Amino acid sequence: MKIDHIAFVVADRERYRRALPPKRVLRSLYDRFQGAQLELLDAGNVYIELIEPKVESSFTWRFLEKGGGFHHICYEVSSEDEARSIIRENRMIEVLGPVYAPLLEGTVLFARSPNREMVEYVWRR
Repeated sequence: MKIDHIAFVVADRERYRRALPPKRVLRSLYDRFQGAQLELLDAGNVYIELIEPKVESSFTWRFLEKGGGFHHICYEVSSEDEARSIIRENRMIEVLGPVYAPLLEGTVLFARSPNREMVEYVWRR
């Protein structure tokens, strides 16, 4: 298991990106399921996901209203079974998924840790 990406909820992707050291944009798309504009940046040894909620029904809208910023860490796993096993072993609570994530070109499962941190697991076939 390795870190796939670190995600930030932001009000303005371009402004946030300009404040970072140069990063290459790998993909940018509007995800209707999330109600958000998404970008995946290549930071060398890890990706950075920028999430810009566009509608109040977006999962991350309230998070942005509270100031946004760091939202979750995502780990790459080999399968749904591995993700569920890690979640069980660490006494996490599943909160969303599995669902296809077009930005990541894989399937994801979200869980909340006992410390109330959001953790995402992605697997690609």
